[in-house]
Amino acid sequence: MARLIVEFLLKSFLTPQHLSLITPPLHLGSFHGQHWVDMDNLDPLKKTFGQENNAFHVAVLGEANPKDLPVQKLLLSHSLLAFQPNKKGDTPLHLAAKLGNESFAVVLIDHAKTLGHDSDYRNLLRKVNYEKENTALHEAVINGQFEIAKRLIREDPTLTSLVNKAGESPLFLAVEGRFYEIASIILDTTFPHCSLLGGNGMTVMHAAVIRSCPSFDARLLSRNVTRAKDFDEFVKKVLERCGSQILEKAEDELGWTPLHYAANLGHSTMVKLFLKAKRSVAYIKDKQGMTALHIAARKGHIEVMKELMEECSDIGEILDNKDRTALHIAAEHNCHSVVHTLVKERAFTYLINEQDNEGNTALHVAAIHSRYGIMNRLTSNTLTNKRMTNKMGMTAFEILLKSSNFAGFIGKFIVRLELRLAKNKDPLLSLQDTGYGMVKNHGKNEETSGETQIEMTQSCVPIKEDNGQDVQHMQNMNLVVSTLIAGITFQAAITMPGAAQYKTKKGLKAFKDFMEMDSLAFGFSAGSLLIHFIFAMFSMISKRKFRYKRIVVREERAE
Repeated sequence: MARLIVEFLLKSFLTPQHLSLITPPLHLGSFHGQHWVDMDNLDPLKKTFGQENNAFHVAVLGEANPKDLPVQKLLLSHSLLAFQPNKKGDTPLHLAAKLGNESFAVVLIDHAKTLGHDSDYRNLLRKVNYEKENTALHEAVINGQFEIAKRLIREDPTLTSLVNKAGESPLFLAVEGRFYEIASIILDTTFPHCSLLGGNGMTVMHAAVIRSCPSFDARLLSRNVTRAKDFDEFVKKVLERCGSQILEKAEDELGWTPLHYAANLGHSTMVKLFLKAKRSVAYIKDKQGMTALHIAARKGHIEVMKELMEECSDIGEILDNKDRTALHIAAEHNCHSVVHTLVKERAFTYLINEQDNEGNTALHVAAIHSRYGIMNRLTSNTLTNKRMTNKMGMTAFEILLKSSNFAGFIGKFIVRLELRLAKNKDPLLSLQDTGYGMVKNHGKNEETSGETQIEMTQSCVPIKEDNGQDVQHMQNMNLVVSTLIAGITFQAAITMPGAAQYKTKKGLKAFKDFMEMDSLAFGFSAGSLLIHFIFAMFSMISKRKFRYKRIVVREERAE
């Protein structure tokens, strides 16, 4: 199969005129020592039609033995052809680096030394192709050709300082490709002269953080790459060599530092390592004004957030370009665990009601995006100001109730129910429904003649504790009796003793009367139990205990 593929590729490169130069047209042997190309019949002055490959390109593609006499003669008679580029700018050394043809690459490198001065030799090794401006070292690194890359670095260490058209250095490409051995060779033998730069404004540290994450691209699993734990050690090595500068000044096109990427990927170990190296990197903002805490909150990475807030207790105060805290971000992206974590943090408690540039708190943001669970969690916190309005003069619940999102009907119903159950304590209600309205109405009543006034009070009027205990005792007794009646009546209905006595007309009538009374008793007792159950559920939703309202009778005598 491999022979057929090579034959097809070479035939696509050669025109019929060029094929006639090879006798036979393309001599293919087996894999056991015979050569795929007959070098004796290749015309060195001819090129293939498609890619304009010369004889050395064809020899590399055909895996010819570079130590054979025809190749050596060709090197002596046409030396410069060994470094002549094809249509794409690839020299035979580029192709050898791509394909991993180590023997041919070594011969070409040794041959370059014989062509002239040391500067000429280095220039030959530094030739770049046209499309990506890669050197032979770039190609060897990209394709994971360790031996060829090591030989090129040994011959010319300054190759590691060159970047291609995308701004990528060989070290960056090695880390990006997860070729730890090549990256270590470059870092150990050429630092500080090697370039750390990568594409899109990234550095080697960006690539190391991304590739150290276990959840990298699954397509790399089929390649001979290094495991994530080895790259953790490589990151430590880069930090030791480069210092904390590579964390502070390394911002890509998004303004992201390596810490932003570690937070985005949930790599808490890496975050801890960076904070230990330089604590101040936690306060660096990206181009949207987001810190690593904002990024972690958006992704729901709790462990990363805890590391950041433990090391930098005031990091929650930093706002992005829209004046949003991490709590705003978490509410928008429906991260329940993040909201739960932030509202429990002592350093974050006074930021719960922080408003963004539109006047929205985290509760407003949750209402705008119909995050009912987030709203429920925020409203259950006593520090949340549910009456606060944004720049449009709307509270969070007004935003929610005016929403046209019919898919959230159930969520709206629950929120409405919570409002109704919490009517006497919820600061979101209108002034007529709160203390102001009660005081106003009370003033009107005082102007009337002295009559008996009945007021429904909760905590503002002192009540004897005995009254509350009696009511609670009545509730417990009611629940016990209802349970007993329901159990007895149900048991009596399904196990009828003496069923033969009801076969007569008189017995049948007695049976019907018994079943009617039994059903009524069961229904009322079950209804009482259901009422207790409903009130228990409502207590869980409204986060309050229901009690019987107490009546205080105050008599005023007319003088």
